[in-house]
Amino acid sequence: MNILRGAAGAAMALAAAGVLGGCATQVEGQAVPAANALDTSTAPSFSLPTTTPSASSSTELSVDVAAGECVALGGTVDDATIDYAVCGSPSSNYKVVDVVDASAMCPGDIDQTYYESFGGIEVGALCLDIDWVVGDCIDLGGEDPQRIDCGEPAVQGEEVTEILLDTSDVNACSTSEGGFVYRERNFVVCTDTI
Repeated sequence: MNILRGAAGAAMALAAAGVLGGCATQVEGQAVPAANALDTSTAPSFSLPTTTPSASSSTELSVDVAAGECVALGGTVDDATIDYAVCGSPSSNYKVVDVVDASAMCPGDIDQTYYESFGGIEVGALCLDIDWVVGDCIDLGGEDPQRIDCGEPAVQGEEVTEILLDTSDVNACSTSEGGFVYRERNFVVCTDTI
């Protein structure tokens, strides 16, 4: 489910101009699915663990978030939109796993990467997982995950039943027959299809 998207906008250009001393080049944001993104045709997943924040990260992205906080990511691959969102709220669809200087520094099992570039050079990235919350339902059938009411019709709806740490075995789910496995960070999000 890892998707790469880009956004270019006046707000980002103004922020970049202030940071870079008035350069006329435009900042562009990109959201890219992870290379090993989850295959949502088989099972759902959650993301709770974050990485240790990168001490050397000097990123100044257009959205001010830290690991553990959430965002509302939308738009397209080439014209992404991103805003801070309260985790578990209706607008939140991704949780920040890490803020890094380059998307290549993200863990290999994340669901999404959002990065910004200036003059064609990557200037910072967010490593993102779906904002899974036990008891909540997410529709994975669109461009981006969307939190929905569990009784609501969905294209590919999943209800989170539990999150298991220190395992990559989906068979350890006690009440669900499926889930999303995050092997590199060793956790499973157990879900039921709705």
